[in-house]
Amino acid sequence: MIAPNDSSEEEFKRVLEVSQLDLDYQSLQEMFENLTKMASKITGANLSLVNILDSYWQWSIAANGMETGVMRREQSVCQYTIGQDEFFEVDNFRDDDRFDVPLDKKYCYYLGLPLKSAAGNAIGALCIIDEVKQNISEDQRYLLKLIGAEVVEKLEALKKMAEVNRRFHDMHAAQRELGYELRGPVSGILGLSKLAEQEGDSATLKKYFNLAGRSSSELIDIIGNSLEKNSNEFLHYEKGSITLLALKNKLLELFSDLGNTKHLELNIELLAGNQNLKFSKQKIVQLAGNLISNAIKFGKEDSVINVILGLKNTSISDMAKFSIQVESQGACLSHEAIADIMNSNMNANEKLIGMDAYGLGLKLVRHLVLTMGGQIEITSEKDTAATKFYISIPRFI
Repeated sequence: MIAPNDSSEEEFKRVLEVSQLDLDYQSLQEMFENLTKMASKITGANLSLVNILDSYWQWSIAANGMETGVMRREQSVCQYTIGQDEFFEVDNFRDDDRFDVPLDKKYCYYLGLPLKSAAGNAIGALCIIDEVKQNISEDQRYLLKLIGAEVVEKLEALKKMAEVNRRFHDMHAAQRELGYELRGPVSGILGLSKLAEQEGDSATLKKYFNLAGRSSSELIDIIGNSLEKNSNEFLHYEKGSITLLALKNKLLELFSDLGNTKHLELNIELLAGNQNLKFSKQKIVQLAGNLISNAIKFGKEDSVINVILGLKNTSISDMAKFSIQVESQGACLSHEAIADIMNSNMNANEKLIGMDAYGLGLKLVRHLVLTMGGQIEITSEKDTAATKFYISIPRFI
C-alpha cells in the first residue's frame, strides 16, 4: 500500500506512470466535465472532482461545483485514497488531524475512489465532497466505479494518442534526416559523372557516367520531394511541439501562484536565439515542472527560483539540444543525497527524504532525462545554500 510521502519503488512506478501520461492539467475540464456532473448527480454531493497526484501536487483536472485547481499533495485527502484498493471515506475531515484541505469550511465529508491504470498504478482519484455526511449505497458506489473506469480509459487513450504523435514526429524527422544525409553523396556522384563526361573518355565510359548522372538526378528529385512532403506533414503535429517562449508562459501559468504561497518568486529567462523555434515537447513540461516543484517545496521563503531555458542547434539537421537550469536557495543537498538521486534504484533513501530537500520527483527527473538520451548535473553549495540543476536533452525540431 502506498502511504503519504512514500519513497518506495511502488510509488516511483506510480509517479512514473503519471509522468508518462504527459497531461496538460489545465486543458482537460471539458473532456471530463460530464463525468464529474454525473458523479454529483448520482450521489447528491455538491462537489465532485477528478484529481491527478504527482510527487508534489494534487491537480484537479476536472470539477463540478467548483473551479479546477491545484493544492499541495500533503494537504489533500486523495493522497490517502491512492493507497487504497477501493473507496476511502472520511465523515468529517475537519476533525481529522491528517488533513488540511484548503476548501470552504462548510465542506467536511469525503468519499474517494482510486483511479487505477491497466498496470495497477493509482494515478489519481475520483472523489465527492459535501457539507454533510452522505450515505452512499452499494449501487451508487458501483456507478462511481463505472465513472472511474471511464476516466481511466480516457486518460489512457490520451496517453496512446500522445505516443502515436511522438512516433510519427520521430519517424518523419528521421526520414528528413536520412534525406539530407543521402543528398550529399548522391550529389557527389552526379558531380563526378559530369567531370568524367568532360574528360573525353571512351564512348562506353561516357555513356555509363551519363546514366549514373541521370539516376543521381532522379534520386535527388525523389529525396527533395520526400523532404517537402515531410515538411508539410509536420504541420499536422503542431500539438506535439512547443517553443521556448510558450514553455516559459506555460510554466509561469502553472507554478507562479504556487510559489507565491511561500513568498517565492519564479523568474524564468530564455537564452538568446531560437526562442520561437518549435521543438518536441514530450515530457518537457513534466521535467521542468518537477524541478520547479522541488524548488518550491524546499525553497527558502522570500527567495527567488531562477530558471534558464535554452535551445541550441546541433550538427545534425532537425535536431537541437534543449537545456534547463533551475537554481534555488534553501536546504543544501548533501553529497549522499546527490548520489542517491543519481542512483538507478527506483526508490529513495527514506533517511534523506525531506531532510535533504528532495523527494521521488528528482529521482523521476533523472530517470526521464536518461531515458530520453539526456544529461543531468547537480551542484549544491552549503555556504550559500544554493542548489542548481542543469539538464540537457536532444529534441527534434
